Amino acid sequence: MRGANSLWTGTAALMLAALFSLVPNLRAEDPTMPAIPAGPAARAVRLSNVDGQVKLIVGNQPPADALVNTPLFEGSQLTTADDGRAEIQFEDGSVARISPNSSLVLSELKMDGASPQTEIQLNSGLAYFEFSGSGKLRIHFGDAIVTPAGNSILRINEDTPPGAVAVFSGSAHIERGATVMVDLHGGECVTLSSADSTKYDLAETIEPDSWDAWNTDRDQALSAEASASTGAAANLADNNAGPADQDSNDQLANNQASPDIAPGNPAWNDLDANGSWYDVPGEGYIWSPYAASGIGWDPYGCGNWVWTPRFGYIWTSCFSWGYLPYQYGAWRYYSGFGWGWAPGHRFRPWWRGGVWVSTFGYGPPGYHTPFRPRVPAGRIGGPVPVVPYNRLNGVATTGLPVRGRGTPIAIGGQTVAPLRTITRRPQYGGPVAHSFAQPRSGYVGGGATVWPAHSGGTGSAYGSSYGSSGNGRAENYPSAPPPGTRSAPSGGASHTYNSPSHSAPAPTSHPAAPSGGGHAAPSGGGGHVSSGGGSHR
Repeated sequence: MRGANSLWTGTAALMLAALFSLVPNLRAEDPTMPAIPAGPAARAVRLSNVDGQVKLIVGNQPPADALVNTPLFEGSQLTTADDGRAEIQFEDGSVARISPNSSLVLSELKMDGASPQTEIQLNSGLAYFEFSGSGKLRIHFGDAIVTPAGNSILRINEDTPPGAVAVFSGSAHIERGATVMVDLHGGECVTLSSADSTKYDLAETIEPDSWDAWNTDRDQALSAEASASTGAAANLADNNAGPADQDSNDQLANNQASPDIAPGNPAWNDLDANGSWYDVPGEGYIWSPYAASGIGWDPYGCGNWVWTPRFGYIWTSCFSWGYLPYQYGAWRYYSGFGWGWAPGHRFRPWWRGGVWVSTFGYGPPGYHTPFRPRVPAGRIGGPVPVVPYNRLNGVATTGLPVRGRGTPIAIGGQTVAPLRTITRRPQYGGPVAHSFAQPRSGYVGGGATVWPAHSGGTGSAYGSSYGSSGNGRAENYPSAPPPGTRSAPSGGASHTYNSPSHSAPAPTSHPAAPSGGGHAAPSGGGGHVSSGGGSHR
């Protein structure tokens, strides 16, 4: 049984299409921003994690506080203070992370057919890039460009220009003008020369940095969510897309999801970890967060209106999982069950049409979505960058059944059980979401080179292992730097680096950077350590 106050009918797709075609010129565009192409060439990526002071700058707008779940478009810049860290998730599972006192710009986000094309400018600081091998990624730093190949994990240090690149896994190609062209493989590091642009130091070992542990911790947190996967995302195309739902401009071959909502997008894992999926006959897949059975729970009850130069105010949810359910699909209220989100395939992400549209379908009697702020004409100082919104009870709802991962429910006139979590075989201490190439060299730790070892080996001097999911081998990886460098997070146990997704406790808080600049160390002082040991070429 659906809610009585149904605002959308079966003509919703036609209504949205008409809206997209009629109101694109309602955007409040910043003339300094490149135009976002409508249709399949448009892209947005997710600001998936923010810790400490992080600012978002778009176009000529003043810096604003960066909020988790904000969709980032081409031209977005993230800048971290001495206590700030940020993570960007791309549609294919790739990630980019910046440590304190760093700055990164998404200079190009485009699609070439079904292949994402990404250009990133690292202006300063220390950053990590984990590339899934889908599409093309080019990272600019100083006057150099690095292009990872296949599944690769990189660390770029721009603290001391012109910078250094370490390849933990996979391979990458570095160019600096027409004179320096270097191919790096796993376990190698190159430091560019500041005195001579034609020279560089190449080392076949990588000195650990104290922020490596933070990068690993984030990987492990993503893997914890991936371990709860139900496989619903992979089956959506088969169950939700019918002849009326086809959109040749948004779908891949064989009726697969468009790239921004494809099963490889890690945002799906948030949903599996925070709610249940139901395969409802006649409805397709419906997802509902565990919290939705609470009295008065509201999908639009908590969030922020974030100003963007292209689209005006857009909604950014405060829920940790609140990304995909607010980019496309529709929230629906079912009598006797409560709120559920229907991804469908007739609703493309709102930004594909060039104008912000809420993902509200229909609600209970008396329900209304939050009022979208308007910018008064001639406002001095421009729009307010972030407008918080919080209402505890949008519409009081009672008597909803308590739901869990194994509790059957009644929805849409059907009784269905939630999908079960896919059983995954543990590998090297935890489930693996992605496969990465095996590094061919060891790491230097505590004065000894640590070489790759077969699974079940003795481990490194620091008692942790760097696992490769693709070939049954694990490489030892130090979880703390040797004496004289920054110390690892206090209380930092060993880190198991399986792939871009792992489970482990979050790192402890980090002190501010020492006076004079540089990144804040997780604990203790010190600075980044260059690889050394290489020869000029």
